[in-house]
Amino acid sequence: MYKKITNIDDELLFTHAHQRELEKPNPVILDSIARAELYIANTFVHLKHEAIHALMLSTRSVLLESRPILTGKFSLKELTTNLLISHIIQANATRLILIHHNPKGNLSIKDKHLLEATRIKDRLLEYSIWLDDFFLITKADSNSNRMNTTSLARLGLV
Repeated sequence: MYKKITNIDDELLFTHAHQRELEKPNPVILDSIARAELYIANTFVHLKHEAIHALMLSTRSVLLESRPILTGKFSLKELTTNLLISHIIQANATRLILIHHNPKGNLSIKDKHLLEATRIKDRLLEYSIWLDDFFLITKADSNSNRMNTTSLARLGLV
């Protein structure tokens, strides 16, 4: 299932049949940026520490699992394709939404976010895995407790 694409039709048939068995009776469907933003706002905005979380999805954008990938002090270079793929395989997922939660930082879409998101997306596509979006959660401003959620896909960058 997680190998470079050789026959796209066989890959998709296997994935659909396999994931149908894994889906829950009341699934969380994150098939649009708006739904993903709402889910993220309700789930991740209250966290206090910097981390990168992954939402693992089925081919039909059903949430299979959510888990932290990196926490504490880290560099975006530590977010390797091999690390992501190991988590994705454990969750039996084929789609991915990444969330960089930085509660102490101000909103700035840095080149490193763009470069890493593009690099990750290209590498995951080699394994038939889609990076649907990369969200940044940061403080609205230094005097506020509000948080901003920014979608790189909505900005056309992923």
